Amino acid sequence: MKRFLPGLSLALALVGPVGCDRSKGCGGPKDGDRARVAVSIFPVYDLTRRVAGPDADVTLLLQPGKNEHTFDPTPREIEEVSRARLGVMVGLGLDPWMEKLMKDAAPKARVLKVGDRVPTITITQEAVGEEEAHAAAKGKEEDHDDKAGATDPHVWLDPQRARLIVKQIAEELARADAAHAAGYRERASVLDASLEKLDKETEERTKAWKTRGFVTFHGSFGYYADRYKLQILAVIEPYPGTTPDGKYIAKVLEVIKAKKVSALYSEPQLDARPAKVLADEAKIPLGVLDPVGGAPETDSYEKMIRFSTDALEKNLK
Repeated sequence: MKRFLPGLSLALALVGPVGCDRSKGCGGPKDGDRARVAVSIFPVYDLTRRVAGPDADVTLLLQPGKNEHTFDPTPREIEEVSRARLGVMVGLGLDPWMEKLMKDAAPKARVLKVGDRVPTITITQEAVGEEEAHAAAKGKEEDHDDKAGATDPHVWLDPQRARLIVKQIAEELARADAAHAAGYRERASVLDASLEKLDKETEERTKAWKTRGFVTFHGSFGYYADRYKLQILAVIEPYPGTTPDGKYIAKVLEVIKAKKVSALYSEPQLDARPAKVLADEAKIPLGVLDPVGGAPETDSYEKMIRFSTDALEKNLK
């Protein structure tokens, strides 16, 4: 994957010696310091902060509404990372900026890539097809790990996998801060019970839907669909940051008509105009699915999953 961070080197230079707090001395976190954790995206941040509880300070780097594919950290965010004992990221090509940031700003910190700790699935282009998706990317597809056949990085959108992620977060926190290991594991157990309840609730709701297929903005809901036996019929944006061309849009429109798709869905983090144009052309509603959350109506993992379940249920039931 070729994603560049034009401001990172300059920001590191402006911050100065990474991890240096002149009021406390330099050299990164001291043994007696409160544990600090840096997390790349909101869903993983919410799980991490709830496991951390009062025993660690958890910082979210990618603020709600920003695109994880194009994020460039500020000097202040770099300084926050420089103090971390643990960095938590998705991996699988979703947030490579986080890995570089941890290596540059906190080379001694532990790093947990949650995508490496759960079962994964591969991306498919479904009914539209790989050839049309490549053409729609206008020559940019080689810069993306999101093409068909690659590993889908959106692992957190299945509550069962989220439960596995919670266990891994607790164990990494326990390794980074052994003095509070029991607390991390106890809170992880409570959170696991909440996620189990959410999973059963979502399974019961989705079982009742008469329509099983839907069209998304881009391929972020593969794990959700896989878990609840749904089908993503097509995606409007074949690769993040690319503009679908007329031929690709026409193919998606064919799928919408042939499958009698009842609604399209945009995402808060991305430009919704292509989806709006397509929805108007197909004369069907445009809803919103949120794979990242962090807004008032999606400010916990459970609320984020229920938000998208509500949006799908409105048109699929």
